[in-house]
Amino acid sequence: MSLRHLNSDGLGYSDEVALKGLELIRKYSKKGIIPKEEIDEELLLFFDQEKLAFPVSSFKDSLSWNMRFLILTDLEIPYIIRYIFLNDFDWRKAVKEYFKKIGEKKPEDFVEIVKKIVKRRNKFLISGNDITDICMEFGRDSGVVIAELKGAGIISPYWGCGKLTAKLEKIYGGPLYEINRFLIKLVELT
Repeated sequence: MSLRHLNSDGLGYSDEVALKGLELIRKYSKKGIIPKEEIDEELLLFFDQEKLAFPVSSFKDSLSWNMRFLILTDLEIPYIIRYIFLNDFDWRKAVKEYFKKIGEKKPEDFVEIVKKIVKRRNKFLISGNDITDICMEFGRDSGVVIAELKGAGIISPYWGCGKLTAKLEKIYGGPLYEINRFLIKLVELT
């Protein structure tokens, strides 16, 4: 799939900011960092909303996406997004390639794990309990899988307002993880 097909194939990216942002992701996928000189406030908000790129610095050095300082600085592209853009938006190939590179013996399992995570989510969140259940289907250690999914940029620990997060965890189970929204769109498209 090419960049020009992203809006006609159901992802809905047709405005100028989104298309410029996607082009920057494509341009810097190999390096993994978008220089701050290429970014303005609208692009920063687009990247954050779609979980395409994040400022490197965060509050208390947290890895959570929503704890990143939303400032104009160099932006880091999550590994899964890099692989997706380098593989012409073939998310399955990107997932297999990434997990093979980090040493997983059966990287194809992660295609199914990602599909199940996207299917079982509630909006853009999934509980650790649900991920554990999915991992059990594949005979995998959920702690290891969750760490690998976080490292890939597929999920991130979800931190929100204390009462709201506590309420969500009570309803869905905890801890909660946010799923990469761009990846959700690609998985649902196929």
